[in-house]
Amino acid sequence: MGKPVGTPRGGLHRDGAVAALLRLSFRARYGAVVRRFSRLHRAVTLASVFSLLAMQPVAAAGNLTLPFNVPQPRITSWTDHHYPDRQDDGTMIRFDGARGYAYDGHRGTDFAVPSNTPVLAADDGTVIYSEWSDSGGWGVVIDHAYDRTAYFHNNQLFTYPGQHVSRGQLIALSGSTGNSTGPHIHFEVRDLLTPWHSVDPYGWTGPGKDPWRWDLGYLWTSNPPVPFLLPLAFPSGAHWNYWYGIDGPPPPVSWRLRDGGRGLAGFAARWDADPGVAAGRTLATSGSAAVPGPGAHTLHLRVFDRAGTSADITYLYLYDVDPPTSALRVDPGSSIAPSLHWSGNDALSGVKGLAIEVAAGSTAFRPWYSQSADQPAAGKSQGALRFLGDPGVTYQLRLTLNDAARNPAAPVVVTASLSAGAAMPATAADHAVLGPLPAQPEGAAAVMGVRQEHPSAEGALLLGTDASVHGLGGSAPIPNAPPASVAAAVDVATLPSGPLRLLADGTTWNSSGLAGPRFAVKSPVRLLGTSDGSILAVDAGGAIAVASSSVAGESRGGGSVSLSPGTTLVDAAVFPGSHAGLALDSAGAVHVFGIADPGLAAIASGWMLPGKPLAIALGGTPQAPAGIMTDASGDWQTLGSMLLLPEATFGGPLFDGTTGVPVR
Repeated sequence: MGKPVGTPRGGLHRDGAVAALLRLSFRARYGAVVRRFSRLHRAVTLASVFSLLAMQPVAAAGNLTLPFNVPQPRITSWTDHHYPDRQDDGTMIRFDGARGYAYDGHRGTDFAVPSNTPVLAADDGTVIYSEWSDSGGWGVVIDHAYDRTAYFHNNQLFTYPGQHVSRGQLIALSGSTGNSTGPHIHFEVRDLLTPWHSVDPYGWTGPGKDPWRWDLGYLWTSNPPVPFLLPLAFPSGAHWNYWYGIDGPPPPVSWRLRDGGRGLAGFAARWDADPGVAAGRTLATSGSAAVPGPGAHTLHLRVFDRAGTSADITYLYLYDVDPPTSALRVDPGSSIAPSLHWSGNDALSGVKGLAIEVAAGSTAFRPWYSQSADQPAAGKSQGALRFLGDPGVTYQLRLTLNDAARNPAAPVVVTASLSAGAAMPATAADHAVLGPLPAQPEGAAAVMGVRQEHPSAEGALLLGTDASVHGLGGSAPIPNAPPASVAAAVDVATLPSGPLRLLADGTTWNSSGLAGPRFAVKSPVRLLGTSDGSILAVDAGGAIAVASSSVAGESRGGGSVSLSPGTTLVDAAVFPGSHAGLALDSAGAVHVFGIADPGLAAIASGWMLPGKPLAIALGGTPQAPAGIMTDASGDWQTLGSMLLLPEATFGGPLFDGTTGVPVR
């Protein structure tokens, strides 16, 4: 399992939120695979070398072409059909049933080609990974309509995440980077399931049933497989997918063409639109173009060969000269830990980094807090954090931020005057932040003074251990009247009427201190709001109670979850627009509630989180479920398609290293 990274999403200037989600998906899941599984390469000796034609008597029916133009390439390591996994099992089975032609568990095909051989896209698709890993060296992963391909151990890459590539387009130059014993291309095909499985593009022609049940059959477009030949375009000059800004405009984009095997017949170049197959051609082997000006501009370079084939090759160029705007405010209060709310707005490249400095009295400003977004999105960014000060001291707080093009916003300075009689923070846990703090662990950790944290598109809603409610990153303050009950706080749900708190005695209270429905549950663990206004309370023992609205009254029974002896429920979630959901128990098993769906129940019975279970988040529908389960260390497991999950799912809380309180 991998650990999810709270990476801000890309905007339209980065090929959209879907591309950003794919980037996140690969960094969280596939990056770990590259590190752990690409054990390349053990020395092997082949008794003989076979041509591809001799090895594949099957008919061609797939979508892939060879990722290089090398006749009859030598294959030094085949895909293992004998349950390829992370461990050696002592047996390697090739696609034709032969044994011993590579090391155990190999998940791809190793083609021995000279260094700096042009590597070509095996099909049209979208790049979801283009970077370095210690095992795979410089690697590229491309999503296609039917499968996913990976290319590792390259010397140079010509791609970036989110880029559309055409079949036969130059994407890299081969090499021997990473964990490699010699120049080659590690070519790997994966299915589109979550989690994905490596599959063999040569299918299975051996006796009996394919031992590796995930294979999709013969995936090459021809027999034997051949490359799709295009003129090769080598871009240079301005760097693609990079924000130029305060340091000056981008230089002109330039390119040179090389014969891909069927002759050159010119090119046509146009900004932000495909020139089309009928465009006038420039009969040359090189060209250049100036970036039009500020903005996100895509160069479309349509290349033509003498056989009449052409393709649109695209590269994104980014230029932003406008500085972002920023704001900072301090919530009034009687505590020595006031809340700070910051915001920034950049319409083009997005807010990249921010810093807050603090000065006590007349002293100089000193660094206090900073953060940086990996892939900032255009538009507004906002967040909040708490500042611990001393009673009777006036503080100056200065916010500075910049966009992805390094353009700075004008600094904003606010004053926070703490009364000499200012009280300590509200909870006993908050008192502890005044002493030494341990390092914050990765993942979902216990938070000082906070019982629950629920991210959303508008920021986050926090429930304190004292049942206080706090909004982080929201545009308006939240009322925070204490409940009449002194029972421990359990959870908080966001309803159309506002936050509703659930306490350990089954009572609920809104943020104004008014009582809501009372749930007849012994040990509540989760409060869930539904789209029709109903509210569900989930008990550790498996019972589920339902209230029709947030007004005071008694709940009714809503069914139950059958648990194994010795287990309890630790979390639950409902599908959007539904009363149906999934519950996670202390053994890591997932249970269905609110719907009698044998199909969903059968699927859920196969989901299991091996670590100490902590939380579950859902998206999609009961018919097409999606979700993420996490354990106490932050390890996670997905179910269904991550594309169905709301973006806030991936924006986990950050922690201030000084105070230990969450920051957004």
